[in-house]
Amino acid sequence: GFGRSMAGVLLILACASQALAFQTALAPSLFSRSSALSSCTRSSAVSIARSNLPAVRALRGARHESALRMSAELKAEKGDFVALSYTLTLDDGKVMDSTENKKGGRPGLFETELGTGDLLAGVENAIVGLAPGEQTKVRLGVEEAFGPYNPDLSFTLPKSQLGPQAAQMEAGMKVQLATGDVARISEVTSETVTIDANHPLAGEALNFDIALDSIAAKAGDVETMTVAGGCFWGLELAYQRVPGVLGTAVGYTQGQQEDPTYQEVCSGATGHTEAVRVKYDPKVVDYAELLDVFFGRVNPTQLNRQGNDVGTQYRSGIYFHNALQELAAKAALEKAQDKYDDKIVVECLPADQFWMAEEYHQQYLEKGGQDASKGAEETIRCYG
Repeated sequence: GFGRSMAGVLLILACASQALAFQTALAPSLFSRSSALSSCTRSSAVSIARSNLPAVRALRGARHESALRMSAELKAEKGDFVALSYTLTLDDGKVMDSTENKKGGRPGLFETELGTGDLLAGVENAIVGLAPGEQTKVRLGVEEAFGPYNPDLSFTLPKSQLGPQAAQMEAGMKVQLATGDVARISEVTSETVTIDANHPLAGEALNFDIALDSIAAKAGDVETMTVAGGCFWGLELAYQRVPGVLGTAVGYTQGQQEDPTYQEVCSGATGHTEAVRVKYDPKVVDYAELLDVFFGRVNPTQLNRQGNDVGTQYRSGIYFHNALQELAAKAALEKAQDKYDDKIVVECLPADQFWMAEEYHQQYLEKGGQDASKGAEETIRCYG
């Protein structure tokens, strides 16, 4: 936990030159307390959950109408991908968060997967059991929400300890602590910077008005893909744009150490590779099409690297979750080999444990302003 001893910890700007410009919004108010600190990096208060999970209705015409009729007969359950709208107010009536201000995805809707532990328990319990079109109200006391405000989570550092980056710091910006957690800058003077690691809504009771718009996919209809292809930022954005992809997350897989950090993975000592986990609706997009996206982004002949990113953590791989995926992956690799003179060196192995990467890595390029909407075609820029 945090305490006044944190005053001596090094601060790492999430991105000294550009990330600070967009990491200034209120932390999403739906997220659980366990992810409260890391969720401060969100560029929109309602647009992104921990795994971003933008539920997709890419169905058109009669097929789309049929899906809507079917969803109206269903009840939301854990594991479902849902779209909802909500407004959050405090006890004094002040509106703190609303899907009306949502950016990206489907305007006015918050899209997420139930049962991941990312949402506040009281909020998720209120959503489970709703049918599309139904509404509910829920009030969470301080303990049920983000807990009481803890003054020991606020500390002041002299700018001289922060180096040249201190000149860029402004109140409201977010910084990543050496622990991997994210805090906000609450005050900046000519000599000091005050860091507050409390959730912005700590100490407040929360009142939600929630309406379930639709169930994009039931838990039993969702399939998972795991691939690695160099730096995971660009590959994730490519998959975010694919109709039928319900959600994405970046993380570490195929290694030996449990729950590794980014720094540990970068050392090459853990054996992990940077990977993207994709959850998708096979009725809308199939595994072979998703493999096409992979080969469109990756040079499969480069061993332990992609472009300028070098190291075993950047090796490419297709990690199958079942026998059908294994067959499809091997067929795709064989087909791809015909296009290259050099030997393809992509791993093709059973999917191992997937460890979520730190929050600031999730949907990193979308948070930086790049278009993650379905069908977007602008060039993906991984570094500026």
